[in-house]
Amino acid sequence: MSGRWWLCALLWSALSGLARAEDVPSVDGGVEPAASAMPVEARPVTEATPAKPAPAVEATLPAEESPALQTVVTGSRTQERLRETPVATEVITRAEIVASGARDASELLSTRPGLVVQQGFAGAGLSVQGLAPEYVLVLVDGERVTGKVDGNIDLSRLSLEDIEQVEIVKGPSSVLYGSDAVAGVVNFITRRAQRTLGADLRAAYGTLHRLDLDATGETRGDAWGLRMSAGLQRRSAYDLDASDLGTTGSTLNGYDLSARGDWHGAGAMSLEGTASYSHRIQRGVDLGGAGAVFDRASRDNSFASRLSPSWRLGETTTLRADVSYGHFDRRYLRDQRNASALDIVEDTRDQQASVGAQVDARPGAGHALVAGTEYLGEWLRSDRLDGGRGRRGRGSVYAQDSWTLAQAPGLVLVPGGRLDVDSRFGLAATPRVALKVDPLSWLTVRGSYGWGYRAPSFQDLLIDFENPSVGYTVRGNPDLKPERSRSFSVNVEARPTGDTVLWAGAFQHALRDMISASLQSEGDFLRYSYVNIARARVRGGELGVRQSLPGRVQVELGYTLTDGTDQELDRALEGQARHRLSAQATWRHRAWGLEAHVRGALTGERPFYPDTNGDGVADSYRASPTVSLDARVAWLMPAGGLQLFVVGSNLTGAGNPKDLPIPPRTLQAGVSTRF
Repeated sequence: MSGRWWLCALLWSALSGLARAEDVPSVDGGVEPAASAMPVEARPVTEATPAKPAPAVEATLPAEESPALQTVVTGSRTQERLRETPVATEVITRAEIVASGARDASELLSTRPGLVVQQGFAGAGLSVQGLAPEYVLVLVDGERVTGKVDGNIDLSRLSLEDIEQVEIVKGPSSVLYGSDAVAGVVNFITRRAQRTLGADLRAAYGTLHRLDLDATGETRGDAWGLRMSAGLQRRSAYDLDASDLGTTGSTLNGYDLSARGDWHGAGAMSLEGTASYSHRIQRGVDLGGAGAVFDRASRDNSFASRLSPSWRLGETTTLRADVSYGHFDRRYLRDQRNASALDIVEDTRDQQASVGAQVDARPGAGHALVAGTEYLGEWLRSDRLDGGRGRRGRGSVYAQDSWTLAQAPGLVLVPGGRLDVDSRFGLAATPRVALKVDPLSWLTVRGSYGWGYRAPSFQDLLIDFENPSVGYTVRGNPDLKPERSRSFSVNVEARPTGDTVLWAGAFQHALRDMISASLQSEGDFLRYSYVNIARARVRGGELGVRQSLPGRVQVELGYTLTDGTDQELDRALEGQARHRLSAQATWRHRAWGLEAHVRGALTGERPFYPDTNGDGVADSYRASPTVSLDARVAWLMPAGGLQLFVVGSNLTGAGNPKDLPIPPRTLQAGVSTRF
């Protein structure tokens, strides 16, 4: 028990210290008060092996449950059994999140088949099936994450202490989610209260002075539940090139607060709500031309909230309303040492609000209908935009019907369509049809074909940015058209035994009117703008196996082939490896309280086309193959309910400052407990 109280004291001390506002340096070397804080693995589609545990906690080894009982919501925007869903959906359960040792979403998804986490100045973006992060829609509880930087949602902003499961739908999903869901959707589902009264605590410390502290508490009554969590993260900067003054990775100081509540009335009404707030400060050192050195600092604050009442309208019909608001603001400072000519202070404020309603109905004759409408408004203020601000709205209606044509072979046809009306771009129609069939009791085949689109971002339309230290300017193009896509995918899954799952898939995306940077003129500065000229085709396939072995060992192997081509320039897509192998293994010994998890990936050569001398001509090269490896070992102590664990990240020491700026090899040890 003394160990628990020691952990409580450590968490309380660290979190209490955050009550003081942090400072961000100003460009003149002084300090500026920060804005006040507002109080407030992937698995195959169906598996025959372990899965969703009872309430996820790190101080207990996860219980196993039949995968047939798992539920998902992303593929159809309504709750359904994983094995029955006609749209291929992968799930990372809470047990897998804990076992992986991942500390944020970027680490969790970095070794998954068909997914690639791309590190850059804008953070960790997610590429799916060879398409860049701007073609992937990231959701939390079904709502868009606010705060794109250079078209990316930084996955390292999304901590995992409050995530119950992650759902991944690859392929065109604009039929239900609209713009940006061309390559797929990743939905992070938050945890809800399940115990009458309980708490979880976790603390870890390691290389780079990395400190992670998490605390959660929950309570549940007969008709209501409330869960709250808080987390703190701190890390020193790292440098993959010790020959200069620059830093590859920034320092990190941040914290997260979140709450989720639900209430079920005596009648037909129920209510869910969530709110979260995060605060992050990062500092680093950049090198410019002619030996210039810049001290860089950024401060990010993000807030998200959602309220969802629902009503049962009879035995087979449910009406749900959703209201959400998200806010992201960033202050970016760059201070040139011993000079001020190239100093930069940039403020960005991004806001999104949405309101919608959806009807889930089973009218009979094997139909499961989802139909809804929503309106999304976005407002952006940024010093990089022409005029300083942009705003737009998008209204939509959508419908999808899961029609069971035959029960015996499990034949399900899923037609659907969506119509968006954008205040800038007018109408966009995105139909899709999917098909699922179980020709044998151990074999499932799924296929889909659909249209997708991506509306130009405010950066594409309105950016007005000059970088005199490098010698170029970038101008937006308000006449841009939305990008369009046509995509198909086929997935086959076999379960020949209770311990084996095999899967194979093929996909293709054909994009037109792609937005690309174009060199407009030359002079003292290179001037770039955005135009709809590019066409691309990305196709490939996946193979994988998950096998349970004697001794409570489970192994998963996956291979992804990605053939991406820029058809206008007749070259492979930048940064995309053609071949990638991934693997993970888990071992548990309940009698001893031991658990071990290892995961890694072998990524093949990747092409890059940088303009290193600023002449407008690409200086292409191919990055060498890389191997990544992460591991976690945990021991649940027989007395006291404490779990001790050690996490190793990037154990192979992969990475370089040029094209793979990931953190170096790190180790972290910690303790967790449950009350």
